[in-house]
Amino acid sequence: MIAIVGFMSVLCIALPLAFSWRLLRLDEPTRLGWLLVFAESVVLISLVMLLGRWDIAGLWTRLALAVLAIIAALASAVRHAGRPWLSGDRGALWRSLVPTIASLAVFGAVLAYVIGGTSVRGDPRDLSFPLTGGRFVVAQGSGIGILNHHSDHPAQRHALDITAVNAAGLRALGLLPKSPRDYTIFGKTVLSPCEGEVIAAVDGLPDLSPPLTDRDNPAGNHVVLSCNGMQVELAHLRQGSIVVSAGAAVFAGTPIGEVGNSGNSTEPHLHIHAVDGRSGRAVQVSFDGRVAVRNSQFDRMLDL
Repeated sequence: MIAIVGFMSVLCIALPLAFSWRLLRLDEPTRLGWLLVFAESVVLISLVMLLGRWDIAGLWTRLALAVLAIIAALASAVRHAGRPWLSGDRGALWRSLVPTIASLAVFGAVLAYVIGGTSVRGDPRDLSFPLTGGRFVVAQGSGIGILNHHSDHPAQRHALDITAVNAAGLRALGLLPKSPRDYTIFGKTVLSPCEGEVIAAVDGLPDLSPPLTDRDNPAGNHVVLSCNGMQVELAHLRQGSIVVSAGAAVFAGTPIGEVGNSGNSTEPHLHIHAVDGRSGRAVQVSFDGRVAVRNSQFDRMLDL
């Protein structure tokens, strides 16, 4: 697991740096050639920015890489500004541009697919944000597998995994610390996202050391609420933290427990998903009118 996390972090940083360096050193004989390479670089950098786990690689890292890419693009544009759009040998020019055009078409289609996967589906049901006292980032979210590993489960197609970041913009001290307490989100207060009734509350399962998991109890310590025709589940709560029981009435903002690392969880985070009470199928939700997808941020620092 630590190898996967480390590899992901390196890719998040190395790929945008490589594309920015390519733009900075680019020396195309025509502006058309430059424009195509520029467009290809923008598409590839955009894909990394959308797909990367920036709670791991760093929110400030993402911002710095974006600024570097803009600087490289501007410098490259200035250097190519006075060059002709086309060269004398048009056939040779187009043959030289075929690989870039093909790459742009393929990765442009992938980018369109990813952006489409972050779009609103139907009529999302609005909930209150279920955490307080920090800056929170969606680690898994949207309706496609490349952005959300829950998406192939009918009841969890729109499930969200939420982490928190520290002042450095990182979710933890290190890539994959062994202690759950080294993760910023561990122990954060979990709030009811809606008004309704508690229909299940399970506590007593241990918080595991990452990346250990308990596959026999997938949700770990969790609470299930009945709200507005939906069943909303909040999972992987901290052992001994749940303060509601089945049958209790809750309001939006009612504390129900704390974030832990119980159940089938590789590291501390809050899992939340909603299903239609009749069909049992996934319901897309929004927080404060905003549908969350990977890398969406919610600042609740003022609640500290």
